[in-house]
Amino acid sequence: MDTMSHLYYLHCHYCGEPLSNRESPYCPTCNLYLCYRAMPFLLGMILTGRLATDLATAPTTLELITDTAHGYDDERSLLWE
Repeated sequence: MDTMSHLYYLHCHYCGEPLSNRESPYCPTCNLYLCYRAMPFLLGMILTGRLATDLATAPTTLELITDTAHGYDDERSLLWE
């Protein structure tokens, strides 16, 4: 027995136009626009490689580097690919 109710939307939640597909809260144009608008945030979360649960176990003390850097010859500034 299906106990969940079905929601039917009459107007788009973003632009207010009448909807032809009443099971979606946004019209296709606004849905695509909102997807592209959220994409930088989603890609940023994916590309940083850190989860919110990882931040809880992150070290709280910072290690201070007191010696001076020597430019591109410094071992800490080399990037290995």
